[in-house]
Amino acid sequence: MKQPHFVHVKEHLERVRDGYSFIPDPDAIYLGLQEEDHFWELVGLRLQGCPVVVLAALKFRRMDRMGVSDSRQSLATYLSAAPDPEAGDSGRLTALLPHKDQEVSQFLQGLRAGREFSPVSIDRLRVEVAFDFRADNPSAVRDLKEAAAPLKSHYFRTVDGHVLRGESHQVEAPLGSTGARFLAVRAPEQLLPQGVIRMPTLFVAHRFISLQVDVTDDGARLAVRNWVPFLSGTASREGLIPVG
Repeated sequence: MKQPHFVHVKEHLERVRDGYSFIPDPDAIYLGLQEEDHFWELVGLRLQGCPVVVLAALKFRRMDRMGVSDSRQSLATYLSAAPDPEAGDSGRLTALLPHKDQEVSQFLQGLRAGREFSPVSIDRLRVEVAFDFRADNPSAVRDLKEAAAPLKSHYFRTVDGHVLRGESHQVEAPLGSTGARFLAVRAPEQLLPQGVIRMPTLFVAHRFISLQVDVTDDGARLAVRNWVPFLSGTASREGLIPVG
């Protein structure tokens, strides 16, 4: 394959489908340059108008949480952050991208060695779906303690016709909001006409979700089985994490 970072994503998806519980070598899979208060980490992004997933190293502030390696805020919080005009934050993300013919482990090794990469600017409003390469959300312990409501099972349909199900909090975007807002979906499964596939925890932009239904009770489950938009046969055949 001419673009080895697609191989990197496929290997991660295979780990997810095999029920992975840990990442064997973070330095080769997601950790980049380590700084005193920050570190660079590889994440996957589905961007509006881009036919394949984009791998990008983003800069995260280090947090101190007992028992959580390389702790940081969740991707949902990171991507939902409101722009700060006083700090010159226009709502864009500064990212470092591996070259199309570069092994991801080599890219991360180069970052840690201090190699210079030209940054690119990503409009966070064009991010539709994001995921990381960890086994667990690094802020999961805090999120479980501070969650305003328990996780509930939901079915979703995206504006592009993907159908998925998973667990999430009921977080609504503020009325009239023009900023980015992301929902974390745990243990997601995409329903394709050709079958069901497991995916890593996804962070989905609210504006990318066209339909959502709570399927916690039996009545709603029965309704979902009879609602055409949520039937796998009507779903997009494209993977929600497109790798070419």
